[in-house]
Amino acid sequence: MKHPLDIIALDGGWLCLDFINTVSGRIPGMGNEYLNTWTDFIHWVRRAGVLPEPEWIAWSLLPAGNIDEVRTLREALYALFEHLIRTGSIHPKDLDVFNSFLHEVYPHTRLRSTADGLRRGIDPGPHPEKPLWFIALSAETLLLSDRLPRVKACDNCGWLFLDTSKNGARRWCNMQTCGSQTKAKAYYHRKKNN
Repeated sequence: MKHPLDIIALDGGWLCLDFINTVSGRIPGMGNEYLNTWTDFIHWVRRAGVLPEPEWIAWSLLPAGNIDEVRTLREALYALFEHLIRTGSIHPKDLDVFNSFLHEVYPHTRLRSTADGLRRGIDPGPHPEKPLWFIALSAETLLLSDRLPRVKACDNCGWLFLDTSKNGARRWCNMQTCGSQTKAKAYYHRKKNN
């Protein structure tokens, strides 16, 4: 039997959004937890490609970290983005929580010259929290980008995703799953009311 993290869709379109979506759904009553143990997190980090394979191998051999801290960051990011989607603004309390995570990440980062200009990079070497640093920096990059208004919640399951459609009208995380279900429900209700 496959591990649920082997088949979880990575439809968020951005690392931090895929991380937020490590529950089976965000609509109340749907949310089964995928990150129950540190081993689950190791599995997801590999599946999501957070670390290059050689670095992932070294990291996965470290003593287990705290899965509660992993889920705390995930829920803080969800609260921040969900409030933004719902209200059009970031709640100051959510931003304070996120800034406290960034405060822990920054000492492990350095600006580096790349072919594309200066980029923030993370210090080399394994550290139990290193994938969380990448996730936090991913969220920071999204929050500071012009793509932020394109972050949406799926009408069907509540997962968050970056709408990359041309007209910005996408309403579901994945057409094959949630999009088909939403369209089928709408069709059923139209037929029922005729």
